[in-house]
Amino acid sequence: MSSMLRRRRSLAGAPSTRRAPASLPVLALLPVLALLAAFSTGCAGSASVSFHCDPRINDGLLLTVDLVQIADAEVPQIKQAGDQWFYSDLRRQLEPRTKTVAVTGGCAKEVPIEPRKGYDVLAVIADYKSAGGDTSRGSIQFLGKGEWRGKTLRVQVHDTVLVVEKGR
Repeated sequence: MSSMLRRRRSLAGAPSTRRAPASLPVLALLPVLALLAAFSTGCAGSASVSFHCDPRINDGLLLTVDLVQIADAEVPQIKQAGDQWFYSDLRRQLEPRTKTVAVTGGCAKEVPIEPRKGYDVLAVIADYKSAGGDTSRGSIQFLGKGEWRGKTLRVQVHDTVLVVEKGR
């Protein structure tokens, strides 16, 4: 008998050192892991802002809206900028944390927002103007972390008013 054949026979009769696959306990944990993942993304996951516009808004002009992630300490600075927000140095400083959206009458637009660590407040700032260009009126609203993170905010855009509905 060849040495190779003898070796096969001796291995065939030897007790196996192979273990049963460990996949059964892991498979049993999959539903639990899926549940944990679902709950954790609801708190810290991405958010979105869904804009719904009346047929005519902002006196027929394009409406600019900034979505800015800020720290609690920055709220007073934005309030102080007020109607001049869109022309302020503060806006330029916060640009890396700002998403600017332009909407027109009849819009239906969804904007995703990836939350940034350390910035729990979402400022929604709109720049309403009149067709004559002689008046400009800002709309500033602040939402805390629990109101927007992991949720979809619905923003109703009317002719001269922006209404932010709390996230779902």
